Amino acid sequence: MDVHGAARRTLGVLLRDTSRLIRRRFVQYARERGLPLNRSEAQVLVHVDREQGMSQAQLAERLDLEAISLVRLIDSLQEAGLIERRPHPHDRRIRTLWLTEAARPILQQVMAVRAEVRTQATAGMPPADQEKLLDLLTTVRDNLAQSEQRCPAVATRAEVA
Repeated sequence: MDVHGAARRTLGVLLRDTSRLIRRRFVQYARERGLPLNRSEAQVLVHVDREQGMSQAQLAERLDLEAISLVRLIDSLQEAGLIERRPHPHDRRIRTLWLTEAARPILQQVMAVRAEVRTQATAGMPPADQEKLLDLLTTVRDNLAQSEQRCPAVATRAEVA
């Protein structure tokens, strides 16, 4: 393997390239199927569905988004009748996020597109290898998350960019 090939085979480069290609394929398939959301809006719906009642701040943290960017996405989804903001039961400063019934069929479309992308990404890979890949990536993520908790002075997204 030459120097250029070795540089393209590092963990960071492979994860970045794979993530970019997955995002592109999602956008392509979503357009082809007439999904009425952009990728960011779809991502918000998926996360809110996983944890109904989360706060906007929690969601911003999970998506690694600035609060103002997330507010615009939520505003758009609320205007479309897909997300509802509700007051927090114990802290009136906090708004919690909930999917509406109108979001359910759209979320099903999002999940179908995600499954299609996942099928393409793992084509030719035996199910046991797919599970092993997920296990390994989970370990990488957990290792980095633990080191981030021990060292809170880690550079933010804005500082790295």
